[in-house]
Amino acid sequence: MANFLFLLLPFLFMLAASKLSFSNPVAKKTYTATPVNPHPPVIDGILDDPVWQKENWTGDFIQSQPHDGKEPSQKTRFKVAYDADFLYAALHMYDTEPDKISARVTRRDDIDGDWIALGLDSYNDKRTAFCFIVNAMGIKRDMIITEDGNREDANWDPIWYVKTARVDSGWTAEMKIPLNQLRFKPSDEMIWGLQVMRGIHRN
Repeated sequence: MANFLFLLLPFLFMLAASKLSFSNPVAKKTYTATPVNPHPPVIDGILDDPVWQKENWTGDFIQSQPHDGKEPSQKTRFKVAYDADFLYAALHMYDTEPDKISARVTRRDDIDGDWIALGLDSYNDKRTAFCFIVNAMGIKRDMIITEDGNREDANWDPIWYVKTARVDSGWTAEMKIPLNQLRFKPSDEMIWGLQVMRGIHRN
């Protein structure tokens, strides 16, 4: 089973018809995914599985909008794990005013309200991304970003699984993405680009 090393860097996502990017340079970071052994997480939105209890959570986020480069208004933490067939992600969107979380029912690929997005640059070419997005109600959106972030293909509808949950500290999400839904070159050490982005509707 290959090891996954992620380079955390800003992609140019197109979400809700607005390009989110950083005008100030953002320092690149690295993150090593956790192998799942022996039991994969149950995808129910509740982050109580053994793999999520281990260390290796991260979340040094910065704002893009409305205050470029500033500290985020709310804390976000995430962890990525994998096995031979799937990539897993656990995401915890903390909120000091959980009653103000916007959780809206919409159609797939037309999400609204608070959301979290996971972008994977599986070629590590810094030009493309496979994007998996979910709002606080559990509605999914997925797309491929190409041409250095200038082109968005929302017709891409891969098979993947996600559940969200409301918790006292905010909301959580668990993702399970089949590796066969992604394009990449297999190797003993998989070095991919990764970005996690969060949208807080009231802000």
